[in-house]
Amino acid sequence: MAAWHKVRGNAGCAGGDGETIAHFEPRHKGRLSALSRALRDGTYRPGPYRLLHIPKKRSGTRPLAIPSIIDRVAQTAMATGLVPVFEPLFDQDSYGYRPGRSVDMAVARIGALRRQGYAWVAEADIVRCFETIPHDPLLALLERTLADEDEAGMIVDLVAHWLEHAGNEFGHAGRGLPQGSPLSPLLSNLYLDQLDTALEQDGITLVRFADDFVLLAKRQEDAEAALARSGEVLQRHGLDLHSDESRVVDFDTGFTFLGHLFVRSLTLRQVSDPAEDILGTMRDLARQDGADQQVAEEIAEERRAGYDRGGRVLHLQQPDRRLGLSNLSYCVRTDEGRALLTLSPGRVGRIEIGPGAEIETEAIRQAMHEGTDLALTNGAGDTLGWLQPAAFDRAGLHMAQARLVLYPARRLSLARVIVDARLRNMRARLQVLNRAQDPGAVRDDIIVAAKALGRAIRKLPTAQSIEALRGHEGAAAAIYWPALGALCPGAPIPFRRMRPASDLLNAAINYLTAMLERDVRAAIVKVGLHPGFGVLHASADYHDACVWDVMEGPRALLTEGLAVSLFLHRHLSAEMFEGDDPVRIARDGRVALIRGYEAAMDRVARSPHGGRRMAGRPRLVEEARALAQHVLDPDRANFAPAVQDY
Repeated sequence: MAAWHKVRGNAGCAGGDGETIAHFEPRHKGRLSALSRALRDGTYRPGPYRLLHIPKKRSGTRPLAIPSIIDRVAQTAMATGLVPVFEPLFDQDSYGYRPGRSVDMAVARIGALRRQGYAWVAEADIVRCFETIPHDPLLALLERTLADEDEAGMIVDLVAHWLEHAGNEFGHAGRGLPQGSPLSPLLSNLYLDQLDTALEQDGITLVRFADDFVLLAKRQEDAEAALARSGEVLQRHGLDLHSDESRVVDFDTGFTFLGHLFVRSLTLRQVSDPAEDILGTMRDLARQDGADQQVAEEIAEERRAGYDRGGRVLHLQQPDRRLGLSNLSYCVRTDEGRALLTLSPGRVGRIEIGPGAEIETEAIRQAMHEGTDLALTNGAGDTLGWLQPAAFDRAGLHMAQARLVLYPARRLSLARVIVDARLRNMRARLQVLNRAQDPGAVRDDIIVAAKALGRAIRKLPTAQSIEALRGHEGAAAAIYWPALGALCPGAPIPFRRMRPASDLLNAAINYLTAMLERDVRAAIVKVGLHPGFGVLHASADYHDACVWDVMEGPRALLTEGLAVSLFLHRHLSAEMFEGDDPVRIARDGRVALIRGYEAAMDRVARSPHGGRRMAGRPRLVEEARALAQHVLDPDRANFAPAVQDY
């Protein structure tokens, strides 16, 4: 009720549902009672946001995301309850959105420091702070802060639910606090208090108001060092300083902060210039247009060079196809000798020969000469065997792999990040597939499953053994598989993973998994890693443990989620399968699976390891290369698998 009175007193506009305060007020008692019950029994669901773009003081616009009235009441109540817990923990030089503190107090503090001889100021601007604060570290910090409080788990779950909902609404799942939410200022202060504490421990003086702050020093070199240190601290917490907006000046030069101009001993309140704002916005748009054009030219250049087509696979799946040579190019012919396709060997990264298809000896020799792998597969997509060019294996790298596997602490640390990536990508696929439903068909049980996976992710740091990690992964799988099956038309309920497959979805996943296994193995061998030395998966005879370790990250996207997506979009149907125990995939089903997988692999994206834009197979090589660097120097090259949910 107190929260409702505060929301009403603010006299704000309607949220995304269009309901105004005037419409809410006559029925507020019943609405608040229903809200209380929903929050207690777990049936509460946040409504849509209203998204506006407001001009910033300097230039450009700031996204303002306004929750509905009922959600503002719930979030205001949460903030009201958390303020007394957080307030004693916050630094004294933080002034934004705190009881008893104001802009005038922050301005007075700067004036007092100037009089004490702090003549140099570092203006610091965080790049899109509210939009980029990462959810998982924030929630972990919230969980630690509330460790001694009653119902801490329910509080963290509810905050996580709000953050996840906002991320899904605006297409940046896993990051960002909606500006316009009553809870966001408190959460941002909690997250940025880590900056305050770190700088204070280093003897650095700062004045912060929400995401705006200045650093003050008596000497220019100290101010420059403080600015550099603040950038390091922010980067460690997933945030960045704006290089164009951060600088070191003295009071003689002057600077602006919180709508005030500080110059020498004067402090002048400024009035924003609308013309300046319009000009700044136009400049921002021009810079963005230039950046977009540059990206488009980079993609076009990659395509002209064939870079994004690297590593393509030639699939021979029809029984009457034969691969031979024609003028040193690969040539696919029918049994009658009619040429169907001619390819330069440089365009082929691997050849896969399915049941009934044939390859001539000269084509095998050409493949070995070109360094092209050749795999033999069966009708279920499983690998029967490999032909690979002779290679000088990297014994030093293999020895380093063995040392890491036999070093328990390092093995556990690496296995933990692998499981973390697996669970995050599982959660991301459920969220993406759920949003892919018709707008009215988004399922609450999938949202609940995604929240449960979030809790499982937050438990991973507590695992003290490989077995414990596998236990967490197994518990997450028990949540994930039924939820995934529920999103796939025709899948058995509840859905369970099995090999051999007795249902269509399992058959499709098995086939795609075998394809991904070959791609990952090829990437691992390419960078010189031994396929058999794993950390999460135990090293054993006849088992490519390292391959399965690296597969953990992309599996949800390229096998499980892709299989469901192919059924949802009717690229796969029951007519493409035969039998029931086990289910067999007919030729047109195999073609549909290969086409779907290759389309997914052809999508160009930025590699998290090298930063370049590339297609799926080159990204797998980058991932394997990053793992190899970690193996050789685990203290400096921390391996972080690609995650699709941010």
